[in-house]
Amino acid sequence: MVTYKQDMPPEGGFNPYEWAARKPKRLFGGYTQFALFAGFTSIAWVFYFRWRNTKKLNELEMRESRVAIEPFLLAERDRAILKHYRKNRDEENELMKNVEGWKTGTLWGEPVYYNPRNRYVKPALEELLAHMSYRDREDFKYDKRKRY
Repeated sequence: MVTYKQDMPPEGGFNPYEWAARKPKRLFGGYTQFALFAGFTSIAWVFYFRWRNTKKLNELEMRESRVAIEPFLLAERDRAILKHYRKNRDEENELMKNVEGWKTGTLWGEPVYYNPRNRYVKPALEELLAHMSYRDREDFKYDKRKRY
């Protein structure tokens, strides 16, 4: 004799099982997708042109600023060079103070520069770098900035 009860399907059977793949519902149709593409692209072009114009204006302002400040930078450079020439001259005076007949700015009494109008003559680079260390000279020649 069987003491257990066998499981059987419910009365009327099981619900039908869907085994075929269902296509997902489309979010947007073709015309809607094209309209969204055109809209986003149009907005992107507007922002791009606005950004480009802003960039051009900023670049123009920077160029004008550089042009405006250039005379001041050149004046500061010339001032620094003249200070360095003065330092070189003072060092030459100190170095040659015991040599009789030595006059600063001349080579044994002969002027180094022919300057009948008494105008500023830009000296050679070697004269500017005469009393610098080798490393400072190379940094100056190749316009290297000091890194601290």
